[in-house]
Amino acid sequence: MTSLASIVGLWQWYIICVMALVLVACSLHVVINYMHGQRRKAPLIVSILNLILVFVLLLILMDCGKCFTIREFRTYSSFQMALFDMPYYLYAIVEFFSTLTLIALLFESLKYRGKHLTADSIQLAVDALPEGISISSPDGTVRLSNITYSNLCRDLTGKALSDNNLVWSFAEFKGKEQAGAYLVRFPKNKVWFYEKERIDVEGEEYYQITATDVTESYRIIEELEDKNEHLQDIRRRIKNVSDLSGDMFIAQEEADARAALHNQLGQVLLMGRHYINHKENTDSRIVYAATMQMNRFLLGEIGEPYEGESDLLTSAIAMANSIGVKVEISGAEPDDGRIRSLLAMAVTECSANTVKHAEGDIVKVDIDSEDEGGRIVILITNNGKVPRGKITESGGLLSLRRNVEKAGGIMILESEPRFSLMMRFSQDPSKNGTNG
Repeated sequence: MTSLASIVGLWQWYIICVMALVLVACSLHVVINYMHGQRRKAPLIVSILNLILVFVLLLILMDCGKCFTIREFRTYSSFQMALFDMPYYLYAIVEFFSTLTLIALLFESLKYRGKHLTADSIQLAVDALPEGISISSPDGTVRLSNITYSNLCRDLTGKALSDNNLVWSFAEFKGKEQAGAYLVRFPKNKVWFYEKERIDVEGEEYYQITATDVTESYRIIEELEDKNEHLQDIRRRIKNVSDLSGDMFIAQEEADARAALHNQLGQVLLMGRHYINHKENTDSRIVYAATMQMNRFLLGEIGEPYEGESDLLTSAIAMANSIGVKVEISGAEPDDGRIRSLLAMAVTECSANTVKHAEGDIVKVDIDSEDEGGRIVILITNNGKVPRGKITESGGLLSLRRNVEKAGGIMILESEPRFSLMMRFSQDPSKNGTNG
């Protein structure tokens, strides 16, 4: 009563049959994974042999069930009948060892994935990105994409992702162009920045489309654009005041005020641009606070465009950091409030010009206190590009020179062999301008 034929129709029979069917499905899945993964041959051969074994076992079980259910013994050979008469627990043992083989192959696969790059690990890494990304052939056929990009595609086109050329055409149609890229507004006031670039891999041409969430950055920029009309009014007001002012002193003060406003507004705009390009390294609260205070000043709600640190030099360094410029000071900082204020103006102007013109990110300030005559020499340089020619002094630089000379100091601006700005002062006011 222990033969396979003796348990046909009993619960032991159904358990063995179900296990065989499950093992066939699992073994087939393992074989497919090994074939697609381009793995070592040994595990692949073991998985194929295991699949053949459990498939043959399933065929034997099905034939045995058919033979003893419809009682057609003559259609089966003596070898098959001998298989049916074997103890059923031998088949259970075969299934047990097949299960152990599958478990061993599973652990081998997990170990391989932990040490090697596979298609599944690449897809998992891409899906973990907060940005949407997709790579496709020139005809739009998608080769790789992540979940974020697929969801954005459905929101943008109303269809599942299948053609990247269609996605890009929708971005062009619905978006706002920004130097070849597009800002696309989605429901719930979400804004995504779409960029497309060509990449070559082993001589094959592909196109990569990335979508970045710039909702917070765009909100700040949009707020600045909404206040543009008020800014134009302020410019007209300043021009009218300048035209009506006949007194040279008042004219100079107005010019200084315009330069200061221009510098502060430029700093805020540079701060906003730096936040867009380096969001992970910028405190959005500082950007938002500076933008709001500048807007309130332009609207006439407050008297100062930006209320930073009480110390002007500290405030200038903080403002430089907010636009991506690191200020490195060597030497003792001046205690004289007038010199400290002029140094703050110089740091502010040089930081802005380093970003706008020199494409640098470091401003160096060397302070040398000379014992003879109590003089202070300040040299400011940067790590940016060398100026193409002689530097034209206007706006902030011209205002800085006027203030330095008004304080009795000397300012020297050089463009060769690199940019440098030198200011020289005497700690004794009576000696300023006489110790050239």
